[in-house]
Amino acid sequence: MDDATALQLCLERDRLLSDPEFARSPSMCKLLRFLVEYKLSGNSVPLKSYTIATDALGRDANFDSQTDSYPRVQMGRLRRLLDNFYLRKGGENRLTIAPNKYEIILEPNRTDLQIGTDLIGESRDLDGKEKQPSKQPETESRPDMEMRTAGQRRSHRRFVSFLRIAILMTLIAILGYLLWPTPAVDKDVNEIAYPGIALDLPHDALGAPANQLSEAIGNHLIRGLNGFGGIRIFDIESSERENSGFIIKLRFLDSNAEAIDLRLLDRTSGEILWSEEINTTNEEAWKLELDKAIVALAGHYGEIAQAEMSKVGDNYSAGHPCLLQFDIYIRYREQEKLKPLRDCLQKSVERFPQDAHLLSVSAFAQNMSDRSDPKSKVTGLGMLLARKAEALDRNNAGANFAIAQSAFFAGDCATGVAWGKKAVELNSLNSRISGYLGLYMIACNMPEGESYAARALELDPNADLSIAAAVAFQMLKRGDAKSARQLSSTYMASSPRDEPALELTYILSSAMLNDKKDARRVWKVLAERYGLSETTPPREVLGRWIASPALLDEIMKVVVRSGMFNR
Repeated sequence: MDDATALQLCLERDRLLSDPEFARSPSMCKLLRFLVEYKLSGNSVPLKSYTIATDALGRDANFDSQTDSYPRVQMGRLRRLLDNFYLRKGGENRLTIAPNKYEIILEPNRTDLQIGTDLIGESRDLDGKEKQPSKQPETESRPDMEMRTAGQRRSHRRFVSFLRIAILMTLIAILGYLLWPTPAVDKDVNEIAYPGIALDLPHDALGAPANQLSEAIGNHLIRGLNGFGGIRIFDIESSERENSGFIIKLRFLDSNAEAIDLRLLDRTSGEILWSEEINTTNEEAWKLELDKAIVALAGHYGEIAQAEMSKVGDNYSAGHPCLLQFDIYIRYREQEKLKPLRDCLQKSVERFPQDAHLLSVSAFAQNMSDRSDPKSKVTGLGMLLARKAEALDRNNAGANFAIAQSAFFAGDCATGVAWGKKAVELNSLNSRISGYLGLYMIACNMPEGESYAARALELDPNADLSIAAAVAFQMLKRGDAKSARQLSSTYMASSPRDEPALELTYILSSAMLNDKKDARRVWKVLAERYGLSETTPPREVLGRWIASPALLDEIMKVVVRSGMFNR
């Protein structure tokens, strides 16, 4: 299976799983996922009913496929659901199940098929079972059948004997493993050494109400911090606290527990790296302030990341150093860092293939690479990495969003939105997830995308610049030039690099506010950066970094409306 076929298989599967009819049957969803994952694995061994029953449908190891038709019945149900879906929804391609096999197939959707006819024209009963001949073919005599049945019984007895021996050997192996001393394994060899954070919360300090508030704040912190991949959370009393490099310390500032002080400490030196006072008299208000504190601590460019980035230097080792280098690259876009970054991401995936956070970041990076290079020979690899990450950790927000991003880049806005919203539910504080989801929704002509992007900017002052530019451009389209200019100038002032999209929104908003002198000044700088002059036609200048003709046309409408180049 080539990458394009694998990607289409994943997208078709996700289209089915997002359908309400499928969603009402968890067992069918689970069976469909299993069949697709097996197909993607490239395993050429045909699936058997026993494997389907135990691995996909939840039956125990004692399941007897000779007497129990449960897998076949469930496959019949799945066939009917597939047929019903494609009759309702249509589509260029469809998934079907190979006749007499437990194999999922991707092939063209032939709309001229009848309900009772399989894709290859084989007739079926209404319950999805293959129709059996009314009598044995004349070429097969009864003695032949009896000989075949006797042979099957002998084969079955040999299989049972073999199974008993295999179970006995497995038990011996397990006992040997439990009784034989094993050498200690360095976790860093098999797991990425993510930074650890120990939570130090007050207990029994100011009575029961304060203790309840402390517990509520602690739970809110843990939920929020755990939503971000790439960190480990410990209790200060935990035996694993020694693995932490940071401490988050909470203390009450008054006897009525109406205010708290939240601090981030370097565990080794005790240095205070960050602190914030939060008023706790209003629950809704303190939860919002605590959310902002969590972003300030655990965000992509938060205090913990900044402390770790200050140590990484030019270290492109596999694992955590490489992930830090990825965030640094996204922040500054230094092209000379691109090759070592690609190399270390590949090495990281090879060394830590079971790390969901790493796989989701690699999927994001691969999608961005495919986007910038439409001729890439490995287009679709991002989706495969994302699907593996999500299979390893269903609740990983980054993995869910990487699937969404892959779908958006494949032109499937509906699937992208479904997975993107799930990612936001898993971590509403990740500005990269909510911000880019908003950006992609805007590109799909979904106005509600602006609220996701605006939410990212509200929570995270370090949100990616392209998100701010997208929100500012939406403001321009509505004619709110004043807000667009204010937003653009704010992010330009704090920008760690030049961002042409942000500069463009500043130029257009300035022109709309009749400050054309300042607009032309910034336009001249922008054009000269691409080796052009201020008199070069605007479409040519914009075309230097905007690849999408549709987006370029949309921007040019705002350029014309701004009167920037009117004589």
